[in-house]
Amino acid sequence: MRTLTAFAAAWLIGSGVALAQTPESPGAPRGDVHFVVGWQNIRQDQPQDHYNDWINGIFYGGAGAGWHWTEHLKTQVDVGAGTRGHQYSYRQITINGLPASESYNTRLQQTSVAVSQQYQFFRNQWFHPRLGIGVDIARESTVREYAPVFTFDSVNRISRQVSPGRTEGPDHRIVARPFGELGFKAYMTRRSFFTTDARIMVRGGIDEVLFRFGFGVDF
Repeated sequence: MRTLTAFAAAWLIGSGVALAQTPESPGAPRGDVHFVVGWQNIRQDQPQDHYNDWINGIFYGGAGAGWHWTEHLKTQVDVGAGTRGHQYSYRQITINGLPASESYNTRLQQTSVAVSQQYQFFRNQWFHPRLGIGVDIARESTVREYAPVFTFDSVNRISRQVSPGRTEGPDHRIVARPFGELGFKAYMTRRSFFTTDARIMVRGGIDEVLFRFGFGVDF
């Protein structure tokens, strides 16, 4: 009986150690997938009014997958897209020697793919802060809707339409931007987790700020 009890105790201890070292325990190398939503804030330079160079509050949705090379290093690939953002702009122009104001509405939408290298802090913990750097490749689609332009002849006191309303676009372009990321991963069970991060893209200054949160699972 003593031999059987000792064997059972040894088996339980060994099983506990093995379980702590299996890929299912948080922090061990493995792959994961995640689904996120969030908000995009994209810089769109105004022609004159530089106090409002941002299109804010764009709803974002995306998904991604990562592979853990070690307990701390992970390569991650994300794909995502935002809803259309709107920005009202104006500029002062001169037509036939008369001053006029031209206004237009910009509609901008992005789809993107991003590749990053992540560093995850702590080992075998349920909460992991992380840092990341990478490159975001985005396809921007832009449409501009111009309002009719009028001039006012102060001598004859007559207002004339000198340019009809028009639409330009959609115009498409591909932009590649480096980014930095700060976030964390918090486990709810051994495999499922909550994730959130803030990502800043750079192109001649801060070009986009993206806030994301969502859920994922290890495999």
